[in-house]
Amino acid sequence: MVKNISSLRKGMLLLLVVGSFVCGLSSCTLETSDNGDFDGYWHLERVDTLETGGWCDYSQRRVFWGVQYKLLSCKDADVTIRGCYFRFDQTSDSIIVHTPYKNKWHETEGSDGGDIPILAVTYEIREYGINNLREPFYKEKLKGDKMILRSKMLRLYFVKF
Repeated sequence: MVKNISSLRKGMLLLLVVGSFVCGLSSCTLETSDNGDFDGYWHLERVDTLETGGWCDYSQRRVFWGVQYKLLSCKDADVTIRGCYFRFDQTSDSIIVHTPYKNKWHETEGSDGGDIPILAVTYEIREYGINNLREPFYKEKLKGDKMILRSKMLRLYFVKF
């Protein structure tokens, strides 16, 4: 009878451990990015103005787009440590950036003070090739380490960094 009680306790303990493990796994969800080649850190190399045919060489500047999950981070590392952020939607042939925010950084305190919505188009977002608070881009090329995006006004050339 003692062996049966001991076996029963071990069985119950094993059932409890396995049950806890299964419940723990089922309560967690991992969100993964579905961005394909768009994910990553992109260096803006060149900006063409479609209307005039003019262009601007950005290759020596440190202007970046960082893409992760549902967030686009834009930063000019030569000018600011702050940058701005956008949400984006993606289809097979386009990317729509929207909902811009400026990162509020307290340099003296060294802590993040939260994000501030950007409510008007300024140089602050134009320097990244974005001219509207909601800007669609057609994917002319997005493969491997090269990306070319076209809006109504501009064509942006990127290299994955």
